[in-house]
Amino acid sequence: MTPKHFVTRFAYGFFLLFALAGIFNRIVDPAWYYRDTVIKGFNAVKPEFLSFEQRVKPALLVRDQPEALILGSSYAEIGFDPTNPFFTDRGRMKGMNFAFARAPWEKVQCHFEYAVTHSKIKRALVGFHPGDLPMADCEKDSESIGDIDTIDLLFTYSALDFSIKTILKQKESDITHTPEGMYFYYRGVNPANYFRQGLEARSASCGNSKNNPGKAQNLNLSGLRRMIQSAQAHNVELVLFAYPEHAYLLEMDYLCGDMEEKWKVMQQIGSFIDSESAGKIPAWQFYGYNAVTAEPVRNSMWYWQDSRHFNYEVGNMFLEDIFAKSRSPENNPVFARSLNTSYADFLNERDEYLRFHPQFTTNMRWVNPKFSILPRN
Repeated sequence: MTPKHFVTRFAYGFFLLFALAGIFNRIVDPAWYYRDTVIKGFNAVKPEFLSFEQRVKPALLVRDQPEALILGSSYAEIGFDPTNPFFTDRGRMKGMNFAFARAPWEKVQCHFEYAVTHSKIKRALVGFHPGDLPMADCEKDSESIGDIDTIDLLFTYSALDFSIKTILKQKESDITHTPEGMYFYYRGVNPANYFRQGLEARSASCGNSKNNPGKAQNLNLSGLRRMIQSAQAHNVELVLFAYPEHAYLLEMDYLCGDMEEKWKVMQQIGSFIDSESAGKIPAWQFYGYNAVTAEPVRNSMWYWQDSRHFNYEVGNMFLEDIFAKSRSPENNPVFARSLNTSYADFLNERDEYLRFHPQFTTNMRWVNPKFSILPRN
């Protein structure tokens, strides 16, 4: 064999393997981008999707053109099913959960800007934490949003590695996301342990000013103003909500002396939204002490994964409260209220619940023995 023949055959062999690797990655689809080949026991479960989520979700938004979006951090990604009939107007709109784990407010704002400029969305439900909601440099950040490269997906060693891992993990992995983007996180994995860790961390920070959401009069809400303006400019029905918390965490805030300031922050945000939108954009909060938010902490829980991450069963209640055409909150275990609800009403609800549920204190002490020595207001 001459050197020329050797080089030619080597080149043909290399490109053949290269093409086969691309075909293999295309079929396995570890990034869950193509979504046209599903083989149970081979590639039906996508355990590596999280590695691609930041790039794949925006690309899917552009391709699929959903009309109703959920946006926010992991709390929204885990807690809301975008196929919920109340959210989608009984299926009249295509829903997508466009929230991302660990996304700060600035990212959420940029994801919203990306959505209104790349998809003809009609409705957006956006979660936030009470506190500063500053302006983000979305023009700069948007350069990397939705940046999908076919070479990266099909013809790199990383893609091949992810494909092989996807196949090998089929039997040991559970489904992590729904096709519409909702995240299951660690649902069903000993929530009592996660509650204990979270409340111990909160107990350790009790009295630490860094835990306080900030003085209401000094809030930076420039990013929230920009989101409201974008929604109005693109004729998007924008609904805002403060992330709920389990009643144990609310109780820790109260015992640590932070709840009143937190409520003042929420009230200012609610007033700001009313002012900026002329009362046309609703703002919701679901803080309270009731059968859902105060679900007893056990090794198996239905509504919560930890003191902040709620399951979609809770989210479904919120969505019904928010979007049902005829609301009947007296029949719902979670009562929707505006962000301007008085702090006194919240305290009255707390007092009444604790009066008729003495086991709340006992169970909370089981989860976090330190709570009883925290300072009371």
